Amino acid sequence: MQKNTKAFTLIELLVVVLIIGILAAVAVPQYQVAVAKSRLSTIIPVVNSMKQAIDLYYLANGTYPEDTAEEVGFDIIVPAGCTKAGSTAINVCENGNVYDIMDYDVAIITGFNLQSHIGYAAWASVSPYPNVRWCLALQTDKVSNQVCKSLGGVEIEDEGYTHAFTSRVGKATVYTL
Repeated sequence: MQKNTKAFTLIELLVVVLIIGILAAVAVPQYQVAVAKSRLSTIIPVVNSMKQAIDLYYLANGTYPEDTAEEVGFDIIVPAGCTKAGSTAINVCENGNVYDIMDYDVAIITGFNLQSHIGYAAWASVSPYPNVRWCLALQTDKVSNQVCKSLGGVEIEDEGYTHAFTSRVGKATVYTL
């Protein structure tokens, strides 16, 4: 009587493992880009709201507010789970997002995510770069740079206005959107 044994050979198992490895090598980088994009997408509307608020403040008062958020009610605009860092206009959030208002006494609002090393900056209407938007990426992080480029960002020279990003994350590559 003949025994009927069904089993995979070693070669078949190695081929399956190889295929899974190739799929993982392709999927993981795309997953990282998707995660970074989603983290950036949580920052953009908050920064844009802050920009609108300080532009409205400027229209009402003829000047931008000092480096304090109370004057324009930023505690209403910043999402729940964010707390103010000391007496500055920097808000640190539980999800790793950080929002900074009025870097260097010019009208710029920045937001960045500490985990994905990616950020977004919006210049106010009356500033050195009126209504310009920047995508900020850690220079050494391929994924964050890839995300900024995928949004249509064009790399520009940093004029030193990304200090908040640089001090918390590292040297930024700046992309204009």
